[in-house]
Amino acid sequence: MQLLPQKHRRTKLLVYGITLLVAYSGLCVFLAHSYLHPVRLMAGVTPSWVKEVLVPGAKGDVPTWASPRLAAGKGNPVVFVLAYGYGGDRSNWSDVIHELSKRGFEAVAPSMPGQDASPDPTVGFGVKEAAMVLDTVKWVRKQYKNPPKIVLWGLSMGGAAVWLASEQDPTVDAVITEGAYSDFNTTMYRWLNRKMPGSSFYLRPMIWLAAYQAHINPSTIIPGNAAAKWRKPALVVQGGDDNLILMSQAQTLASGAHCPLWVVPGAKHAECYGVAKDEFLKKVTDIAKHL
Repeated sequence: MQLLPQKHRRTKLLVYGITLLVAYSGLCVFLAHSYLHPVRLMAGVTPSWVKEVLVPGAKGDVPTWASPRLAAGKGNPVVFVLAYGYGGDRSNWSDVIHELSKRGFEAVAPSMPGQDASPDPTVGFGVKEAAMVLDTVKWVRKQYKNPPKIVLWGLSMGGAAVWLASEQDPTVDAVITEGAYSDFNTTMYRWLNRKMPGSSFYLRPMIWLAAYQAHINPSTIIPGNAAAKWRKPALVVQGGDDNLILMSQAQTLASGAHCPLWVVPGAKHAECYGVAKDEFLKKVTDIAKHL
């Protein structure tokens, strides 16, 4: 008579275990999808000081903001190609484009994969973003009869992307990054653990799923290796209070590229331009003037 209750308890435990496994699997699938498809922030109304153009990309024409002279094919010979980070949109660069235009430089900011108005449905954690940067560089060069000088300027994941792009097209002329990571794995684990302590371990299947769906190998995304091959003008910028990207990652990028590391006191992640706008603009325009 005692065997029946024991069998009943084992059945309940089995059902409970299967329910937990299904719930866990569902959570990993949901998080992987969310990680690859962040909430899209749209750039909104196009400011009067930019023109919207379409840049051919891997998934179709990509809505892009460009300075008016560049859009008209009458641009000055130095062009900044701008790449924002995860969760951003072209409006992140609105003031930068305005200020650079006032100083006589051109600028262009494409929608990044999986974000803003990009036709690409998923982000690429630096890899697809680098391809978009290079597609934009190609578009820029077609706007000129004589080859322009091109400065890649990236923020956070966009910063990682421009380092990767510089390795694939070393004919670009300068690289500027703020809050960029030198290797993706370190940043991904740190980001996950900040959200949920220990999640880089117990949500490892989510990481595998996201990597599989994005067709990437996270351990191979190492912008620091690209920076180590760079021997042209560059600047690495890091917020003094950045709690996402470790200072050691900025140091790896700067030492690899043999370029200055500018630490902005009091700036959190992706806040350096806002905290020290005038000094930031002076540094980037000094680089452009010396090309």
